Amino acid sequence: MAKLVVFYSRADENYFGGSYRYISTGNTEKVANMITEATGAELFKIEQKVPYAADYDTCIAQAKKDLQAKARPELVSMPDSLRDYNEIYLGYPKMEYGFNCV
Repeated sequence: MAKLVVFYSRADENYFGGSYRYISTGNTEKVANMITEATGAELFKIEQKVPYAADYDTCIAQAKKDLQAKARPELVSMPDSLRDYNEIYLGYPKMEYGFNCV
């Protein structure tokens, strides 16, 4: 039974507990790796060809603009096929106030 973990995550500057902090690995990526270890699933990271800015406030503005425009940023790659997977886990940042870069 083939399994796949597909996730979108953001590192760089993030907002935690009232202050900005730089992180090298996003929270969603950390959880995706945990699920992969627990299930033996393959891992696929969703990446934009033109990533949002590393600066948190700029990222939020870009993401809100895309959300309002119903834009779908171009991706670096896509899985070849999903047919071979019996289970697919999808991870993405918590949506709050339109978008939350995590």
